Amino acid sequence: MTARVYVSVYGRRSVVLLAALVACGESRASNQAKKRMADVSATPGADHARAVPRDSGVLLLARAAGGVDGLQYTVSAQATSGFIVGKIGGSEPRDTSIAPTHDLSVCRPFTQSLVPSRDGGVGNSVVWLVGVTTGPRDDAPRRVRVVLDGCRLEPRVQRVAAGGTVMITSRDAMMTRLQFVDVGGASASRATVLFNDAGQVVPTSDAAKRPGLVQIRDDLHPWVRAYLAVTPHPFVAVTAADGTFRFDNVPPGTYTLVAWHERFGTKQQRVRVDAHVETRVDLSY
Repeated sequence: MTARVYVSVYGRRSVVLLAALVACGESRASNQAKKRMADVSATPGADHARAVPRDSGVLLLARAAGGVDGLQYTVSAQATSGFIVGKIGGSEPRDTSIAPTHDLSVCRPFTQSLVPSRDGGVGNSVVWLVGVTTGPRDDAPRRVRVVLDGCRLEPRVQRVAAGGTVMITSRDAMMTRLQFVDVGGASASRATVLFNDAGQVVPTSDAAKRPGLVQIRDDLHPWVRAYLAVTPHPFVAVTAADGTFRFDNVPPGTYTLVAWHERFGTKQQRVRVDAHVETRVDLSY
């Protein structure tokens, strides 16, 4: 994986700086630029990434919040904050042909794009920050919907707030046993949902009881898959087809940014956030 990080300063101070460059000449503008950069740069925040071992369980979404156990996040107003704007790219779009082997009256062959892609981006990647201890309230939905239709689950990947509810709807007239299992964790299921006919709707709160990356799979139809990103804090995103994501109101500090995709696995990048600064991150598979 390759990674690039860009930092840009913006706002009213940038306009003042530009005026100084035009009016005062090269030497004076240089001094003024240094001053303006110092004005907008926050006192360096805590380095939350330094203590994170590479390729360890600490990087799991289940432990992405701050504190010893990775679960400590408090909602509080931020006097200063920064921004992260990023893109996950580097892969050609790939379609997967699914050929069901049974229940063929319902499960007809279909083609599914596991890597939605536009403009060189990789969609359906889950991106999160590790080590954020405080900040704004989580904006992930507390109730989400998953639909089983034509022997496939939609949407493929989505966010849900920890403690939220997952509503599962079946439009297929067949026996189905859905399991909600942590990705990369123990094999024990968080929840089991059974269907035996079309038109059933079953809610579950157990699937999103605690943070983590969760796979939804069907014991009876192994090609049926979907994923939930159960969020520990607001700095969790699912990339659009062009691979883009954005985090607003990030407390100043240095963090580990983690990107996961079902086809490509997990990547990580150290990212520093300063107050009033937009940090741009490009990651490529």
